[in-house]
Amino acid sequence: MKKIRCAVAAVLVAATATAYAAPAKGGGELLVIGPVEALDAADGIATVLGQRVRTTSHLAVGEAVAVFGAMHPDGSIVASSIQARGLYVAGASPIFISGMVQRSEPSIGRVVINGVVVDMTPAMSSGALSAEVGSKMAISGTQPVARGLVLLNGISGTGSSVSGISGTGLNGISGTGASVSGISGTGLNGISGTGASVSGISGTGLNGISGTGHSVDGISGT
Repeated sequence: MKKIRCAVAAVLVAATATAYAAPAKGGGELLVIGPVEALDAADGIATVLGQRVRTTSHLAVGEAVAVFGAMHPDGSIVASSIQARGLYVAGASPIFISGMVQRSEPSIGRVVINGVVVDMTPAMSSGALSAEVGSKMAISGTQPVARGLVLLNGISGTGSSVSGISGTGLNGISGTGASVSGISGTGLNGISGTGASVSGISGTGLNGISGTGHSVDGISGT
């Protein structure tokens, strides 16, 4: 089992998230992308993908937004910038959330991040995944049913087990650290990296392999 024990690095979160939202002009970390589910104008609170967002922006229920800002001690998000992303379509519009793992159920491939239930099984074709309670994760995916289960298609994080893994649907994996030693590629068809484990191996579909180091001793071919 591949156990994800993550403390999400800002650089890797940004790498995963930029596929979904441009960096905010007002600064702040991208914390959530999803539908506006409810509005409390009196208190200046919007609910976005289950997250309580403190904002003065004019929003509408049913639209998709990207929220940048910081986490408040009470668990709400203090928004520094919100980007409108048009009408939200359940199951089609991309979602993103960065937060704390509150519950992990490896037997069924699910985790709960900031109250959002995430199904990791779509990314488990290469092996089981689990997450440690109390760790931080950033995930992307879709939510077929409003306020329902999120289907994972990307993970970003760092830790002893994942060493900076990031990608979409785990088809594209890149990172640095003892476990992956800088491996990067798409669908594991293109692998390149440096470090003790791969010693500079690079190739496409493993049909073309080239590299230097103790493991491959300079083997190259097509």
